[in-house]
Amino acid sequence: MPPLSNLVAPPKNFAGMLPEFEYLNQVLSDGVIELPAKQPLVRAAWNAASVWPTSVNRTYRFGPPEDLVGADGAFPFHWVYAANEVLTAVWEARLCVNDVTRPGTFQFAPKAEQALIATLRCAQPLRLLDLSGDLASKLGIYDALRSPDYGFCQWLGYFLDRIIASHDGAIHGFCYPSRRHPGQDAYAISSRSMAALTEGLLITTELFGATAAYARLSQDRCRV
Repeated sequence: MPPLSNLVAPPKNFAGMLPEFEYLNQVLSDGVIELPAKQPLVRAAWNAASVWPTSVNRTYRFGPPEDLVGADGAFPFHWVYAANEVLTAVWEARLCVNDVTRPGTFQFAPKAEQALIATLRCAQPLRLLDLSGDLASKLGIYDALRSPDYGFCQWLGYFLDRIIASHDGAIHGFCYPSRRHPGQDAYAISSRSMAALTEGLLITTELFGATAAYARLSQDRCRV
């Protein structure tokens, strides 16, 4: 485990919300879950390059935070987000968005039908830190995990990255509760694990517009 002196200190407004790093490491390391090899995970991506991206030019919910971006604009890590089924992946990737001008409705994002729904099957089991279930409640971070403000989650993501790095490849990412599709789990695969997971990785894709999920959503009463 990296010493605390090697950690970048979060801003004070987030430092007061985050569990201590050593404590968080101990708690999460005690509850690692494992997904079987070849279990399908679903990822929504806007293009082929972002299905399994070895680098990114922007970050999302779990960071890293802007404070950690290098002078050359490079990110020290990133996450590949996935889910158990198409609807969660679609909402997490914002292929569907709520129409703020018409409460109670949603719409497809522009050109969402051209986005890709990728199914990933890793040749080896995935070992994940687990923020699902009641652990987020016991840690006192459940509400912050659901916040539309990504600041807290990005610094938590930094802590999770450091925990994963300390396990020398034995942990591949983490599981968390979906914010946009309540009641469902989502996954974040660490960029640190991608090289090892690429060997034997099976990826199939189809256009979102060609899926049964798209057809059902198209006919949904709430869609505008």
